Amino acid sequence: MNDLLQMIILAVVQGLTEFLPVSSSGHLVLAKHLLGFDAMGGLGVEVLLHGGTVVAVLAYYWRFIVETLRGLLRRDREAWRFALAVLVSMIPAVVLGLLFEDALEAASGSPLFVCGALIFTGLLLLATRLYGRDGLGRDVTLGRALLMGLAQAVAMLPGVSRSGSTIAMSRFLGIGTDKAAAFSFLMVVPVIVGGNILYFLRALNGGDSPFAGLDWSMGVVGFGVSALVGYASVAWMVRLLGRHHFWRFGFYCLAVGFVGGVFCLLLR
Repeated sequence: MNDLLQMIILAVVQGLTEFLPVSSSGHLVLAKHLLGFDAMGGLGVEVLLHGGTVVAVLAYYWRFIVETLRGLLRRDREAWRFALAVLVSMIPAVVLGLLFEDALEAASGSPLFVCGALIFTGLLLLATRLYGRDGLGRDVTLGRALLMGLAQAVAMLPGVSRSGSTIAMSRFLGIGTDKAAAFSFLMVVPVIVGGNILYFLRALNGGDSPFAGLDWSMGVVGFGVSALVGYASVAWMVRLLGRHHFWRFGFYCLAVGFVGGVFCLLLR
């Protein structure tokens, strides 16, 4: 399989699974392992694909973002509360990432761990069917933002869905569907951007560009496919949340976790 086709497949996987509650990191690890995409493991590819999904969520919520920025300039209380909530939600992920970076990277190299984490994600999603409190319509306060941030930090483990964890937490807290979706998808933007900048700077300090050896035409294709598929994924996820079908992805995660685990054991 040529490199361009590998890039397109990984871009579709990243764009589709970043916002659906099925763990993009877990699917990328399993895709590389089960399909033998060893050449697609570089940091440059990860940065490009994540960049595409960031563009996707910014494009989908651009009106909301513009209104929030205008509110900040007008010193609107709601706009400032939302911005502060996003900042507060970042704290757990930053702390966990700095303290356990090596352990997280080691987990990313274990497909079996990823399969176990996908099973955990499946059980978490199914739990929202029993314990979710959708009808309360609560706002995202700073305290609830911190709890959603803790859920996002746990999802740094490959195989644990970030959107699944944060939206599940919003369900348990009784946050309104539209507010939960917007906050869950936007709270990840500074985390992804900040993390990629950090990795990029570390690579440059080491003397090598993370994009060394990466064909730019192939990189542009990967970025574009990731952005387009990511935009469609965000739109689809928002509709699913409105129809309260979110929990059904739990069955998918359980199936992928169990089947992927079996294949990983057979391929050892």
